[in-house]
Amino acid sequence: MQLELANVQKPVRILRKSLKSLTRDPPVEDVHNLRTHARRVEAIAAALMPGDKKLMRRLLKTIRPVRKAAGEVRDMDVLAGKARTLSRDRRSHSVICLLEYLSSMRAESARQLLATIAGQRDDARRSLKQFSRQIEKRFHADKPGAMTGTAASGSGEEAAMRLIDELNRWPALSEENLHAFRIKVKELRFVLQLASDANLKFVNALAKVKEQIGDWHDWQEMAKIAAKVLNPQDDRATLKKIDEITNRKLAQALVAAEGIRAHALAGSQSGSQSTSHR
Repeated sequence: MQLELANVQKPVRILRKSLKSLTRDPPVEDVHNLRTHARRVEAIAAALMPGDKKLMRRLLKTIRPVRKAAGEVRDMDVLAGKARTLSRDRRSHSVICLLEYLSSMRAESARQLLATIAGQRDDARRSLKQFSRQIEKRFHADKPGAMTGTAASGSGEEAAMRLIDELNRWPALSEENLHAFRIKVKELRFVLQLASDANLKFVNALAKVKEQIGDWHDWQEMAKIAAKVLNPQDDRATLKKIDEITNRKLAQALVAAEGIRAHALAGSQSGSQSTSHR
């Protein structure tokens, strides 16, 4: 598994820029990029710097609160999009109630995100710069742009194998542990994307599973919010529809998760599933 320096440093660079440029009323795409690249940096740190616990702790302490705060805003954006699909009637009372609630929660979450960034920005950008420098030192001077040999086997490839093993040993998949399974799938995908010789078919399969589980989880959150916001009698048709969609998405997500374990993860070995076929 050959890691590309550019692939490793790109999310670090984008995250540093996002921390500096996020506006007061952050656009949907900007929030999504901030959250995604914070998650990528966390995965990279775990994969490539497992022995440097001091640097890891310092880095995670500054970016994790930002990632979580961005996640709160992102969740409201995603749920608002799903709420709009519940009825073709734009004047639907149920949909209007949900959208008004989600909008208010989005505004509050955005304020919290900006406050979190204001408190973490300087330390986070400093830690990210230091992290980038440390990563660069791990790349061999005789092969510019690629991390190979001991550095690779002790970092990216080892992390990928560890994650694959963890997913293969996962307990029976259920509604209770499916979201946690998705998080590990995302981590594995992030690590594999760092390589220049990644098996794109496998990476894309992981992405599809991640999206299907995420879709179910979003509807599960929608069901919780709807139960709190809507009237059990007046809005019973909408509540029933949300429950039906959530149950259908759960069944699809479980099939997809079992499929990735049975056909892709099981038997995966370095140099085959985690990287390109040789």
